[in-house]
Amino acid sequence: MSGCKSWMKYSWDGVHCENPPWEPDPEGLCILHSLKPEKDKSAFDQALQDKLAQEDYDFREVFFPGPISFTKQTFKKTVKFHRVRFAGWADFREAEFIEGADFSWANFAKEALFEKAKFGGPVQFKGTEIAGEADFRGVFFAGPAIFQQINESRAVSGALPFTASFQYLEFGPQGHLGFQDLSLARVSFLGADLRRIQFHNVSWYPFHGRQAVYDEILLNKKKEPHLISLASGEHAPDYGRLCAKIGELYRYLKLNYEHEGDHKQAGDFHYGEMEMHRRANLWRRWFPLSWYNLYCALSGYGERPVRALGGLVGIVAGLALSLQWLGLKTIEGHWAGFMESLIFVLEHTSLIRPEWPKPVTEGGHLLAALSHFLILGQAALFLLAIRNRLGRRH
Repeated sequence: MSGCKSWMKYSWDGVHCENPPWEPDPEGLCILHSLKPEKDKSAFDQALQDKLAQEDYDFREVFFPGPISFTKQTFKKTVKFHRVRFAGWADFREAEFIEGADFSWANFAKEALFEKAKFGGPVQFKGTEIAGEADFRGVFFAGPAIFQQINESRAVSGALPFTASFQYLEFGPQGHLGFQDLSLARVSFLGADLRRIQFHNVSWYPFHGRQAVYDEILLNKKKEPHLISLASGEHAPDYGRLCAKIGELYRYLKLNYEHEGDHKQAGDFHYGEMEMHRRANLWRRWFPLSWYNLYCALSGYGERPVRALGGLVGIVAGLALSLQWLGLKTIEGHWAGFMESLIFVLEHTSLIRPEWPKPVTEGGHLLAALSHFLILGQAALFLLAIRNRLGRRH
């Protein structure tokens, strides 16, 4: 054939590129498919515009040598960006994909910008590589969309985190989004309805022994420069509202994972929800003896059995030492030691009336009375944490 030989290079079945070969290309490829980075910009832009004018949206294996803008472009048919290579940033902001798009195995060497784009049909980002940040803020999904194995098999630039923003997404009646086989450790979902999003075999940001959404990490590092901002554009909530919105993400994630039977992950997201609820209120956040601060410190919001057990041991030992210091005397009239004070606390808590020793001060009597409630209360928190971590599994 006298046309572009891309069909031979990539073993296309029944599909041909009708563009003439670009003379400087040694493989007989057209200026769109040529892999030479020093393409003639005017000739490349003209070939691209001709393709768009013909409503030919098959861009498979096309190499874009520099930044490219499809801003507000309307694609009236299914768009195929399969294995496309973008050497610069790619701008699809406010573009409309009426019948959907396929970006499988595409390579974005820099930013991928899709802010406020509209996808009217199925969308696929499978095996896609995005080296820069991906901006999907305010995107509308009318149908199913799948993001799978993003940046999981980078052959050239090595493994890079998938850094993206899916904030304030919009969905049509049939719209939903799925993430599968990838890391979401650097993905923001602020303001998105996670009830319309499914997660399968994904990992989150590891934070203080639990899985966390990246929005909480961004909240903790507000001064760190990011393209993705928690308070940008028309959406600029204050700190308390940000905490509430992140808490909503955790609540929906908890329900999502409980529905799937993954209660370990659900427990982490319950912790995150409670933490955001605590931080949303100035009083709960800063007053050390607020119920939420105590609940967090004593049992990790009912999700940390080891912490609750440590608290129980600490309370028992602390009460024994305090009673020993305040004054306990044995039946023979001797001052009680630590072990005798410990036995007294345990017997008193278990409703056994100890014969010895006896408190000799008003403070000792008060502490002995309180020990019953303090120890049983902490024991209840420990049992709750055990139940939440183990007992509710299917």
